[in-house]
Amino acid sequence: MFITVFGNAGMIFNIISLSLQLVSSGVIVPHEMLSKTYETIGELFPATYAANGYYTIIFRGVSLEKNIISLLVIILVTQLVAMITVSIKGIVKGRRSSVVKEV
Repeated sequence: MFITVFGNAGMIFNIISLSLQLVSSGVIVPHEMLSKTYETIGELFPATYAANGYYTIIFRGVSLEKNIISLLVIILVTQLVAMITVSIKGIVKGRRSSVVKEV
């Protein structure tokens, strides 16, 4: 999505956000060792909720609802932003979105 929205700068953003997700998700460095800053950053990225869900399944945690709901919200927001961006780019170019063709 970020490549569609930001072009080539989106690739750089993806690399930076992937690096932040790896550090802040609690997979490489346990949550207990993370600073408050990285804990806050981790709450914004989906890798944290995916890792927590995985650990909940493996170690027989109580519930997955919070992780699943958080991931679904992130998916819905991402898809909404992508649809709006594609629609706006189609309007700016003077045609409808290339995804939706008139019959």
